Amino acid sequence: MFPEIKDLEKRSKSATSSISTVDGKKVVIQTITQEYFASKPGSYLVPEFILNINGQRLHADETTVVFSAGNDGGNEPTIAQGETLEPELDNIGEGIFLSVQTDKKNVFIREGFALRVSLYIAENAPVQMEFYRFNEQLQAILKAVRPANCWEENVGIEEIVKRKVTISGKKYTEYNMYQARLFPITTEDILFRSVKLDMLVTDNEGKVNVANKVIRAFRSKPSRVQVKQLPDHPLRDQVAVGHYALKESLSADLVYPGESIRYMFKVEGTGNITAIPAPVIQVNSYFDIYPPEVSQVVKRSYQSVAGEKTFDYFVVPRKDGTFPMGRYFQWVFFNLATAKYDTLKSAKSLKVEGEDYKLANLSLSGSAGLYDNLESLDSSRQLFDYKKILKNATNAVVIVLLLTMFWVFRK
Repeated sequence: MFPEIKDLEKRSKSATSSISTVDGKKVVIQTITQEYFASKPGSYLVPEFILNINGQRLHADETTVVFSAGNDGGNEPTIAQGETLEPELDNIGEGIFLSVQTDKKNVFIREGFALRVSLYIAENAPVQMEFYRFNEQLQAILKAVRPANCWEENVGIEEIVKRKVTISGKKYTEYNMYQARLFPITTEDILFRSVKLDMLVTDNEGKVNVANKVIRAFRSKPSRVQVKQLPDHPLRDQVAVGHYALKESLSADLVYPGESIRYMFKVEGTGNITAIPAPVIQVNSYFDIYPPEVSQVVKRSYQSVAGEKTFDYFVVPRKDGTFPMGRYFQWVFFNLATAKYDTLKSAKSLKVEGEDYKLANLSLSGSAGLYDNLESLDSSRQLFDYKKILKNATNAVVIVLLLTMFWVFRK
């Protein structure tokens, strides 16, 4: 948990994870970022603090951060378009409501949308409130709102983040308890039922020197996200959905047959990066293409899940010629910008010069290798084991020699 800093307000969090292979070992690096907001310019002291991570106590030294006048202008955030709140609660007159909100009401299967659980309290609300058994209640709320048919990506920190917001011209304090990006993996609509949060309320309105603490329940409004199937396509059930682009590189543009090269096919953009499938490799007789080393970098926030996934191939050309790599490496996805299928193809070309590579090696691209023409071989033909015949003949000669020696010595 990040520290509370005097006169600074916590804002959004993000988490970036990278997975790569170094010397045959998988290496995972996790970075978590917490944003802080200053209402006015000045120097702010960040006290020393300790973080407990996997049982280890990590110490951070005291430091000072300076906010200038141009950083944010001191403006309070407003609820962005697509996050409009319309709570249907009896206590809306008090300006207090619990909200389970999403940024989209209609999505395609495997398209991401945001989920946010927050309690909003108007600045002029005539009550004082405290959280009551928060951890216990939060786990019950998360169990109720997390859909079983969705892939979830979140920062991984469960804590209350307090911030000032303005909704429809009215100032509120938002207590954000949970936020995540969800990716539906089935076409069933996602229903978020009403959930309850009990708060310990102190009501002083109309009374003198009297403070009554009572438990009051606040309920969210149920909502639904409709999930649409993708248009017909042979790869409809396999393709990624999102906004993606291709970056690629070849370790060499000119090689000899049999000389290995590295080809990097990197998909980057926004979407469910972790679930991105490997490119479709076209079967051919010109290359041996070996399974790729896979690495990824994923940045998770409430606004989006973005990053990159890299497929690093070893490629061994067999024949002389010039080969556009786009014929052999293709990656199909559903482009949300156009609501159509799109294909990322390599723009690289590889030139191969020299005598064709004829080593009978095992081909992983499916042709011209050890098992070529296997189906044409006649398994009914009787084969002679010349090694066994030679061994038997040798043994017979040895026996004859031994018998001859025995007969000579007896004479």
